[in-house]
Amino acid sequence: MYWRIGCVEQLALQLQVDGPDKARRRPRSVTFSGAPPTATDNTARPQQTANVSIVRWADSPCGRYLAGITAQGIYLWKLRPFVLLSCLVYETDEFGPLVDIIWAPAVDNLRLFAVLGRGHIYEVAVQIQDQPVLEYVFATHHYYARGPGEEEGILGARLEQRRTYRLPSTDSPVVCAAAGQHNAVVVTHTHVYRLTWSGALQSSMPVADIHGDRVSQVVVMDSQGQQQQQQQELFVFDDKAVFVVQQATVHKLDIAETTAAAYSAASDMVVVGSATGKVRLFTRSGTELQPVDNGGTSQGRAARVTGLQWSSDGSVVACAYATGHVVVQSALGYELNSTHVGFGLDSAHLAWSGLWLTVCAKQHAAALAFAQAVGDGRSVCLFSDDKVFTHAPDASERWRVEHAPSSYLSSYGPIRLAAAEASNAVIAIAGTRGLAVGGNGKRWQQLRTAQERAIECTALAWSGRYLVAGCIDHGHDGAAQLAFWGLGQALDVPAAAVALDAPVQALGAYGAVVVAVSRQGQLHELGLLETGSTLQVTQRRTTSIHALVDVPRIRAVQWVPGAAAERAAYLVLQGTRLRLVADGQAADVGRAEMSMTSAVNVGGMHSLVWWFDGSQLVAAPLNLDDFMAGGARALAERRPRVRVVPAFFPLAVTGDGVAAGIDQDTVAFAAAGLAQMPVRVALWLPAALAHMLQAAESDALLYAACFEHRPFFTHAMEMLLLEALEHSQPELLDRAVRLLANFAVFDDAIVHCARKTEAAFWPRLFASVGGAARVFRRCLHAGRLHTAAQCLLVLQTLEPPAVAERCVLALLAHAARAQSRQLCTDVLKFLKLAAESDAGMRSLYTRLATTTF
Repeated sequence: MYWRIGCVEQLALQLQVDGPDKARRRPRSVTFSGAPPTATDNTARPQQTANVSIVRWADSPCGRYLAGITAQGIYLWKLRPFVLLSCLVYETDEFGPLVDIIWAPAVDNLRLFAVLGRGHIYEVAVQIQDQPVLEYVFATHHYYARGPGEEEGILGARLEQRRTYRLPSTDSPVVCAAAGQHNAVVVTHTHVYRLTWSGALQSSMPVADIHGDRVSQVVVMDSQGQQQQQQQELFVFDDKAVFVVQQATVHKLDIAETTAAAYSAASDMVVVGSATGKVRLFTRSGTELQPVDNGGTSQGRAARVTGLQWSSDGSVVACAYATGHVVVQSALGYELNSTHVGFGLDSAHLAWSGLWLTVCAKQHAAALAFAQAVGDGRSVCLFSDDKVFTHAPDASERWRVEHAPSSYLSSYGPIRLAAAEASNAVIAIAGTRGLAVGGNGKRWQQLRTAQERAIECTALAWSGRYLVAGCIDHGHDGAAQLAFWGLGQALDVPAAAVALDAPVQALGAYGAVVVAVSRQGQLHELGLLETGSTLQVTQRRTTSIHALVDVPRIRAVQWVPGAAAERAAYLVLQGTRLRLVADGQAADVGRAEMSMTSAVNVGGMHSLVWWFDGSQLVAAPLNLDDFMAGGARALAERRPRVRVVPAFFPLAVTGDGVAAGIDQDTVAFAAAGLAQMPVRVALWLPAALAHMLQAAESDALLYAACFEHRPFFTHAMEMLLLEALEHSQPELLDRAVRLLANFAVFDDAIVHCARKTEAAFWPRLFASVGGAARVFRRCLHAGRLHTAAQCLLVLQTLEPPAVAERCVLALLAHAARAQSRQLCTDVLKFLKLAAESDAGMRSLYTRLATTTF
């Protein structure tokens, strides 16, 4: 998940390539914090050049370059930093103006295809030069004067026109084009043409066979995974109607007022925006698009959606609105943040380049910096291009910011992977090569220079005090392995290493169990055993899941706790589909943003397997029988689930009964260049206990005993009682009271619960515990005088006046013996207020008002 940090960076949208005298200058940019600039603020206005009007934009498959066209020119920018590298300007309009531009899908052979209005296509190659177009010459090698991975400067690029193709018919003007994995789609007023990337015509069909209006946008839905569906095209027409075409089959979608659409091959999802500001998310199912249940956000009717773009991993989508706002939301519809870029976005293009989002309009451009969640489900930790943000336990400091070492980032930045040790005290990061470990005031450790150049990390995780890294050793013919380093150990020689069949696609760690999925679809389960200073790693299980899941789309893998090694089960997050892999089969568990496990290894309840479905945390409880059977049946069977609705995006679920995450509200500060992202927590223990109480009270008692000495235990019990009271569940209330009676906090939880709810619920609550007077007497005998004082209002409401008066006198006597002057004063204040409406209390207050304690 992505959260914005820092300020909006306004980019200089110039159409002239810098000459030799400017080759050593860094491109100029201005910034402002959050709100759009005022008309009198000349220094904060977006820079623009006269006669700049970009018709269409397209970002490269590698995410490093951005192409744009005017009516007569093709322009190529480097995205980070934003530098104009090359341009081709055509002085004649023999084939009409430039209408659209697309990139061929090959990452290692960058080619552009510019479509002209009269049915012609220019193939343009992007030639990367050996010499930098921008060099950074400073008196010092300070990293912040350059940027991640810019030690050698920014290499130049040149556009070279190669070929010109002609459509079968040039009578009908071209309106738009789109790129797929295997072909390009070009749409004219009358026909749809499908062309190979060598220019050959594959097929064509009349637009009238789809709909009787003009096409405004086409999106090619062509998945990249191994389990590929047939290619489909989504057509948006001028009358806002939407159709999906698969070969000759045409299917109309029930989506109104559509203005923009985008497809993610990584998650196999489609996002659609409307003229009313509505954004809806869909998954592909044959020729139909299935709506995501909790997907769909709206910014109001004035906020027309003008641009949509998925991130490269398909986990988030950026939405541009005509009002100038850019909203980033998760793949299942959770709104993460919103930003105003300082200019209108009537026609917008969005381009992701790592953790930077470039927002382009016809005459303006801006860049937004983001931080990405580590996503291990155990820590609240984010990383940006050059920093790692860890949540500090000290309430006075919400975040601890660790700056990655400049010596590492200048050569191998930006940060691509990060992992935080359980206490967030030690951090591991990896860029294009090597890795570094440090943080919290400790000196950063790096590999030796030769090792750093050869090692490429594809996954990072912590298993206890050991760092686990999926590595490719380019110094040994690209050999893949899992390497283990102990906390505080030098990185020169790993504590252990295990050779793999292919590089790691996903990596997960649970206690002493490490699970890795290779890019060839082999799942490896390894066990860790530490004996003294030696680490032993054993291959517990290796199985092929290539035929069960779509390996290129796997984002995370997790071991399901179980004792039966021959029936091991795993959760695989494939895009947004959470799949259970067990016994040579795979089954869908549900839609999920991320998954995590919290364990309590006692009693009848062994652990809870959690996932976040975009709106609520869902957990499958594994009892002892499930654990002994391997854990799969608890997820495969349709059992009731534990559900918690947090008011934030959860990033971690701990075994302490707490879920922690980040609020969507961010406040940017220009001076610090960072954002204060509020960290929020929620207790999941009450929901888990309520679930267990309905199944077996003995399991709930053993499970609750694990948390008895936690500081939040009393509060958790109060929430459990409130849940039963406010949702009118008398059976659950009786069971919760019986559970609570086994703990010393029984009376405290009852009284605190009463003070937090309405008086209408008090009779039912205190009837289940034997009456308010009985609770009061237990508090007096136990010496919990403050709890007894909080019970006075309940006594006045529920008990006869004589009983309430005796309780007040008894409390005053105990307070006097304890020499608690403050408590005596508080009781007298209560009597004074009660005397206004109660004659008995008025008489008692009159007698006691002059008493000296």
